Amino acid sequence: MAGGRQTDEVRRYAEAHRPVDAVVQRIGHDTWDLILIDGAGAWDRWVFESRDAAAEAARQAGAEVSDGWTDSLSQRVTHRDEWGTPGGTRRAL
Repeated sequence: MAGGRQTDEVRRYAEAHRPVDAVVQRIGHDTWDLILIDGAGAWDRWVFESRDAAAEAARQAGAEVSDGWTDSLSQRVTHRDEWGTPGGTRRAL
């Protein structure tokens, strides 16, 4: 799960998609999602073993961290047509 390589991936994504915001949310007993969202609503996610590790990776990447979804972040992500947008996040493929 969490590790230096994963933190590097978070940092690289953030650098390529500035500005980014982050959402940290619990997804299991000892697992936490870190979701980075750019200004256009594109996103990617990573799984960490603690809330602190996820939030620290986001901070190191220069992202503003939210504990859970705000209305504005939810709207930014859901307004995109991922299947019709070039470069969209097509998770089912």
